[in-house]
Amino acid sequence: MTILMTKVMNNNLINFSVSKSTYKRLEKHAVGFNDTADRAINRLLDLVENSKENTTELKPELTFTEQIDGGYRGLDADEFKSKLVKVQKAEVVIHYADGSHKVKIWTANKFNRESKLLANIWSGPLRDWKKKGIVRAELEIYNDKFIKELGHSVTLVRRVSKLLNIPTRLLIQSNVKIEINHEPVPHLKIYFLEGTPKYASSLGLNEEDNCYYLTEKDLGLTL
Repeated sequence: MTILMTKVMNNNLINFSVSKSTYKRLEKHAVGFNDTADRAINRLLDLVENSKENTTELKPELTFTEQIDGGYRGLDADEFKSKLVKVQKAEVVIHYADGSHKVKIWTANKFNRESKLLANIWSGPLRDWKKKGIVRAELEIYNDKFIKELGHSVTLVRRVSKLLNIPTRLLIQSNVKIEINHEPVPHLKIYFLEGTPKYASSLGLNEEDNCYYLTEKDLGLTL
């Protein structure tokens, strides 16, 4: 059995049918003598919509960018995905509720055109985001050509960025000097002409000359 329901919208009537059992369920949500099935439906819709909005607010904010000659530009999710399919690697700067951040390299060797970008982000670099207190993530496509044109080694910039916890963008903008030395053992000497960022890691930092010294063991590669 079906029941014809009438809803008033801008003086226009919209008729639609629901089963008797559905109508009885709606009646249970009626409040007071003047309440109607229409009002009950709207309250239920409000609950659903507010629930979705609250869930969205709880999730970390995502921003997508890429390095380009002379600067950076924002990307939408589709543009980022298209470039990630080609490059297979991106930098992820994860921001936490306590104000700290962590630089990670996202290696996406298996990512392809059929892959779901957001699903891969939530199950990959942002896995357990709620438990870890992650509030924001910046995902940036690497541009090897841009880094090379600035006179830097792509491999070294990526390793240094991760080890010192300095996003590649800020590492380059900070006017950093990276020198390879072989005495007494192979190592990198890293110093910032405009001062070391306060949030940088203390790994390899020599406070006397305010320079970083990273060995092959620190870097995980041969110099």
